Amino acid sequence: MICRVITLRFDAELGGFPEEPLRAVQAEGRLLEVREHYFEHGGVPHLALLMLLDCESRGERPARRTQQDPGTELPDELKPLYRALRQWRNERAKQDGVPSYVLFRNVQLAEICRRLPRSLAELREIEGVGEATCRKYGQDLLGLIPKDLAPRKEESA
Repeated sequence: MICRVITLRFDAELGGFPEEPLRAVQAEGRLLEVREHYFEHGGVPHLALLMLLDCESRGERPARRTQQDPGTELPDELKPLYRALRQWRNERAKQDGVPSYVLFRNVQLAEICRRLPRSLAELREIEGVGEATCRKYGQDLLGLIPKDLAPRKEESA
């Protein structure tokens, strides 16, 4: 038996939650049980699902997923900031005696580089960054973002 936890963000264009992540998890084995938790983050509905699967019935163990570092997808001018944020996070986590992902995950640090928040309110808009994290680490993190970096404008299609 394996356990998967996925969080789905409400998609206004779909008028609901995306189904693709569910299909991907269900492809791993026979679904035994699902527990759900609805919550809102930043005014956006989310659905967290705990899924228990029986992969033994397929006669195989699921392959471990290896994730690419999200910093590799950043523009070159933002990569030094990403490295600096990771170094700060790792040192602070060691100082606090907690795993580094408890402070910020790599995907959150990459999003911070993309958005370049200038306030705690803007930092809280990043998915997974809550009030407690902002209160404890926000000012230190914001102080690492160079003032001369400007957020890139999204190109419209």
